[in-house]
Amino acid sequence: MALRTIVGAMLALAIAGSPALACQGEEIYSDDFADDSGMWGDPPDWMKIGGGSMELKLQPGYRGIAFFRGGQQKEFDVCVDITYPEAKKPDGGTVAGIAFWFKDWENHYVVGTTPVGAVGAYRYNKDKLALQSPFRSNPAVKGGAGAQNTFRVTVKGNAITIYANDQRIAGFRGTPEEAWMGLYAESEQDNSNAWKFSNFRLTEPPK
Repeated sequence: MALRTIVGAMLALAIAGSPALACQGEEIYSDDFADDSGMWGDPPDWMKIGGGSMELKLQPGYRGIAFFRGGQQKEFDVCVDITYPEAKKPDGGTVAGIAFWFKDWENHYVVGTTPVGAVGAYRYNKDKLALQSPFRSNPAVKGGAGAQNTFRVTVKGNAITIYANDQRIAGFRGTPEEAWMGLYAESEQDNSNAWKFSNFRLTEPPK
């Protein structure tokens, strides 16, 4: 499915946050999205920050990334709460999550989730899409519009581990890159979906 792409740049300045139980390593960056104080630059019209969340609401058929601009990350441990939007096709019509090892739109990884509570991962390599971890529902993940879950992605060496609500969901291996990471969302082809992210924390990976 071809999607148009747009990108939101983020300025990497650390402010206090209170994310999940995991991600307890040396802090790189955290944010509770209490307000938009200019820490994230000038958000485009599809990004709203304030009141404890960042909302990414892409136009129908679009995908976008809010990049962490504190430097390129090869290894990291990231935690964020994600709230599911209303969706016409909640099982795969819209996806959001964490993008990493992002060189460009033709070369990157995404750990994503859909509003039914399915979690998986895929990679674009030279603009060819390859599934890295099948999207599956899990008892640890609560699905449905308005449901919130805490997702964690640990990237160390070539190993990627996915957690939800402090439960290990899946793991796979990839090709490490000194590249960008950020929060990712895409809307359904015929609907604009409002994904919300909160309690973001980025730390060094576990030793």
